[in-house]
Amino acid sequence: MKLLLIDPSVAGISGDMFIAALLDLGAPPEALEEVVKLIEMETGKKVRFELRDVGRKNIRCKQVVLNIERDFEGLSYDDIRYYMEKILEKCRISREARDFAGRCVNILIEGEAHIHLEHAHLHELGSVDTLFDILGSAALLDAMGVFKDIKVISTPVNVGSGVVRTSHGELSVPVPLVAEILRAKNIPFFKRHRGELATPTGIAILSCLVEEFSEELPIARILSIGRGAGRAELGSAPNVLQLYLCESSALEKEQISLLETSIDDVSGEVLGNAVGEFFKAGALDVQIIPTVAKKNRPGYVVQVISPLGREEALAQLIMRELGTLGVRYSRVSMRFALRREIRKIRVRISDYDGYVRVKLGLDEEGRVVTIKPEYEDARRIAGKTSLPLREVLSRIACEARTRFKFGSRLS
Repeated sequence: MKLLLIDPSVAGISGDMFIAALLDLGAPPEALEEVVKLIEMETGKKVRFELRDVGRKNIRCKQVVLNIERDFEGLSYDDIRYYMEKILEKCRISREARDFAGRCVNILIEGEAHIHLEHAHLHELGSVDTLFDILGSAALLDAMGVFKDIKVISTPVNVGSGVVRTSHGELSVPVPLVAEILRAKNIPFFKRHRGELATPTGIAILSCLVEEFSEELPIARILSIGRGAGRAELGSAPNVLQLYLCESSALEKEQISLLETSIDDVSGEVLGNAVGEFFKAGALDVQIIPTVAKKNRPGYVVQVISPLGREEALAQLIMRELGTLGVRYSRVSMRFALRREIRKIRVRISDYDGYVRVKLGLDEEGRVVTIKPEYEDARRIAGKTSLPLREVLSRIACEARTRFKFGSRLS
């Protein structure tokens, strides 16, 4: 599987930086030229763009310079939608690309409407720049096949810091519209370096394109790199947005958290029940490790692996079930994992005739690597048939191996 990795963690993101990076990545300029001609045709404005080779902190990158003859600002919501729809009717891009462009415009308009008391104009966004950034991004992404079979992942966004001057006066960074989109789409961000590094259009593009935000990028082989330059020089970092077109590894890299506590005053019955409760609450795995506790007493280290976002709930459950006063927490760890799929198969075991689930581990080509019956289904059948659990697991695994051959591609 191919991946498009976006890294706005150093210098943020804007529409022109994103377009420049896509062109540097290998997107065909002809797709952008067609968009520019349609913008000219519908708006009546003469539009020219220039792609320049520039340097930021001695790093080679591309910069898009847009020149618009007698540009206008302060368009209404209806104006922006009108021009966008007219251009999309004539633009030779896929349905997915059209939907992407429409969603980008909608999230900008909805954000403005949520912020203002009255039906206001788009101010800084009400210009041909916005049409160019959104439509240009849609056309270039479409030409690269991103909307068909490429997964898009981004790091958290550096939005910058300080104060900027706008038509509303001085505003702190991030400006209200950027902050509103960050809130509405739950986009992780932080503030570093002075200035407005993440523009509303850049954040709108991210919010409508990215499938996953992650501090750690997945294991992958880089096929090409694109670098788009921002307009200003940053004091301590290159003002560059980097894109990576990659091929994913057979192993997926998952972000997890590790919760851990030590106990020496809990019975085996309580501990066994607690393990079941942890799994019900979303734990990915639970380990009970014998140890020597305080005053040389025998005890246990309880380790609970949590998906991101479930740490607090699981920590509270650990303290409630085990009576411990504290839980150690490792912020983020990683684990390698095969891609997994659950399939149902029909089995006949003793007087049971029905469906059970099996978990399949797949490599990057979709070939079956592991086959494992679902424990709960096997336990249920064992209870109904009075057969030993190990016998039921063995029979399910045998039937699954006749259906899903090791090394064969999963259909």
